[in-house]
Amino acid sequence: MEVLSALQQININPTIEQLTYCNKLIDEHLKWNTVFNLSGHRSFFDVLHYQIVDSLNVSNFIRKGRLLDIGTGAGFPGLPLAIFHPKTHFILLDSNAKKLAFAHQIKAIFKLKNVTIIHDRIESLAPDMEFDQIISRAFTNLNGIINLSLSRLSPDGEILAMKGVQVTDELKYAQLHHKECNFWIKELPEIVNKKRMLAIVRQGKL
Repeated sequence: MEVLSALQQININPTIEQLTYCNKLIDEHLKWNTVFNLSGHRSFFDVLHYQIVDSLNVSNFIRKGRLLDIGTGAGFPGLPLAIFHPKTHFILLDSNAKKLAFAHQIKAIFKLKNVTIIHDRIESLAPDMEFDQIISRAFTNLNGIINLSLSRLSPDGEILAMKGVQVTDELKYAQLHHKECNFWIKELPEIVNKKRMLAIVRQGKL
């Protein structure tokens, strides 16, 4: 019930299967964290809210197509989003092989056919790889995300940068350096009294 209640607070009503997956994902995260340093979240409550709920907080903005999760670490936000968006293909990208091992394990356990895991840096991806959406959570500042991602977007693609209250200052800097882009800031439900924001970036002026 704890997982269900937490998801309903961000207007997500999971199926029984999705609820089971979320509980299993938390259990596996806690188990792996005793051996590998996946994250600083060491309790059921923390993994639920700061990994699962925080990842799914952007669920309404996910589209069908190919989505690249930059700096996914152990697979967040990509893994929870992949569970709830089976028609979107998620490419989880990170340079940390140990953390990606967890993502591989979860993909295998849940048989997530809509997940591809790549151990690499975005600068090293094949130049012809394009994505409909590129998401990042705590990867780098907004301007840095745009610098790395803009050339990887499909013509109608967009960047989804998950941020906190610092997004206002980052937005001003990014707008100054990327006048060719459109920017939107969306306020998301708070996660355990922490304000969450989403910066959306698209190419081309309106």
